[in-house]
Amino acid sequence: MYSEKPKLHVRQKAHKQGNLRTIALDVTSKCNFNCSHCYAETFSNVDLVDIETLGRVLQEAYQMGVYHYILQGGEPLTDPNRLEAIITMIHPDETYINVVSNGWEMTRDKIKWLKNLKVDKIAFSLDSGIEEEHDLNRRQGSYARVLEAIENVFSEGLLASISTVVTRESLYSEGFKTAYEFALKKGIRIDVQIAMPVGKWDGKKDCLITYEDSKYIKQLQLTCPILPNGQRMISRDIFSGECDHCPAGTEFMAITANGHVLPCNFLQYSLGSIREKSLGEMRYALLKSNWFDGKHPECIGGQDCEFIDTFIMPYVGQPKPLDAYKVFNLGVGEQND
Repeated sequence: MYSEKPKLHVRQKAHKQGNLRTIALDVTSKCNFNCSHCYAETFSNVDLVDIETLGRVLQEAYQMGVYHYILQGGEPLTDPNRLEAIITMIHPDETYINVVSNGWEMTRDKIKWLKNLKVDKIAFSLDSGIEEEHDLNRRQGSYARVLEAIENVFSEGLLASISTVVTRESLYSEGFKTAYEFALKKGIRIDVQIAMPVGKWDGKKDCLITYEDSKYIKQLQLTCPILPNGQRMISRDIFSGECDHCPAGTEFMAITANGHVLPCNFLQYSLGSIREKSLGEMRYALLKSNWFDGKHPECIGGQDCEFIDTFIMPYVGQPKPLDAYKVFNLGVGEQND
């Protein structure tokens, strides 16, 4: 779909580094899986923000220059009506739309439906290139469904990618190597998501990657093939712009299913609810903190020891999301349920 969206190309070219470009939006908190490493466990079983309020903030995001949406959950296909309503509100002719799915319900008909809605890419969670390992962590039969869905995505002419979470151990495992080989064979991107001490891994530091691990991923990125769309096969959120940097708060923000705005879906600090505040107001407040200046060369939530020890570990076991205004001393803020 990307090649058929000239208005998107114009918006993309107009973007300047440091401006907001991407929003990760939780379509729903419902999920048909119960994965052991789920970061989104924090937001399960919440009341959905009404679609009218969501539409208002999405229009504000459009005016701010946002042209990239990651539509996730939960599992977005558990609420297809809401997913369709959201897609129609984000200016699909001018927006790059990525739907993230575990693949369980991603049938050929669902893929055709998403294509008609002008979705550009479907990203599939794949924890391991070894079927038994993936299914053990997810659901029996889910590996086969992901592979079948990827073939159907190809048949419909959309882009596909796989998203793989790595720890300091699994990065060098046969499961990751096999996933890499699968992506190489299929000519698709592999989005490397590093372990974070949040959600079901709240405060768990022993799984976090090291500086050497980060260098290893970077080396993979520099030496991996370039795909037909011009992107390198290995991707991380920090691999963007002129130099690697954490985009949280500056170029990237997240909105939960119940309307909380976060610096990143992995950084579970609420700047407030879209029911009460504008997106611009909340982002402006966040940028008062030097942690969100777009200059940190690594993922602050998964790699920066100072950030983790100061802003994550003291709050282990506490209800999330936390109040960003109090945690980062941003001034007066108000949490909304």
